[in-house]
Amino acid sequence: MKLLKTLFATATIACALNANAAGPQKNVRFVGDTQYAGFCKAIVLDDIKVLRSSLSRGVGRIGSSQREVLRMVTSEDGLTCNGVNLLDFAVKREANEVREYLTSRS
Repeated sequence: MKLLKTLFATATIACALNANAAGPQKNVRFVGDTQYAGFCKAIVLDDIKVLRSSLSRGVGRIGSSQREVLRMVTSEDGLTCNGVNLLDFAVKREANEVREYLTSRS
């Protein structure tokens, strides 16, 4: 019986930790060319790691380096999220971390 209680307590703690680690999910739906949805997702989550991952995946498809990929997606006629360019979308979503990253490196 004691073993059963210990296993139950361990499972409960593990589930509680996993629930906290997941963090809040934002209801977002990507339509159109979802191949580049990672850039928009980075802004929605305000997550530089997601943005840098998207930049890395774009090397070879969009540009020859991460800097060139960033320049292409942030250009005036570059990638749009919800109909606006990445910088304006970051301002609109109050994604300050990603906005600062985009402006400091473009």
